Amino acid sequence: MDGTVATAVILIFVFSILGGVTGKSPRVSKPSTPDYTVSTPAYPTGTLHNEVTAGEVPSPFFSAGYAADSVNVLTSFIGKYAKKIDNWEAQSISENLVKYAQMYDVNPKLMCALIARESRFNRFAISSSGAQGLGQLLPSTSSGLGISDPFDIEQNVMGTTRYMRSLLDRFKDRPDKQVIFSIGGYLEGPNALKRNGGFTSATRGYIEDILKLYYKI
Repeated sequence: MDGTVATAVILIFVFSILGGVTGKSPRVSKPSTPDYTVSTPAYPTGTLHNEVTAGEVPSPFFSAGYAADSVNVLTSFIGKYAKKIDNWEAQSISENLVKYAQMYDVNPKLMCALIARESRFNRFAISSSGAQGLGQLLPSTSSGLGISDPFDIEQNVMGTTRYMRSLLDRFKDRPDKQVIFSIGGYLEGPNALKRNGGFTSATRGYIEDILKLYYKI
């Protein structure tokens, strides 16, 4: 074996030994880091709807829900629906429902049903989102409506009714959907309904609950 070949053989032998000592393994591509980011939808998930299945939709106007004994009718309903509240509270809620429903030309039975669904007539109710009082108004909404005490019966009924009037006016260009869109807007916000042209299945259930209560009054 000549010198050149012998040198090459020796070098190969040395490199193989060094490779074994260092323990280097074949190169493997590094696995990618899992992406745990969850995107939050800008609008509640669920199929959009424009209809409800709770029967005929009532008229939004005061004249459609008013009778000579409206206060007594509402008081009786409240007493049966929320048995734990005092009689004077039921009477005060009813008197203010009729008073402000007439002032803002809103069906008082519709407002009564909405408050039943929102707070079960608990004037001290507070939701996990911070909504307060009978109509479960957010503090920012209460402030905009001129409410200084959201747990005061008269102030909250006034604000709730006034807010519903604003929603009815917002959707007056859709007379066939005015009431259900206004109720849906009370829950989701009117901008969401306007932007998406409908409400989610969860909101449909909320609307149907209120309409069912309306027909029990």
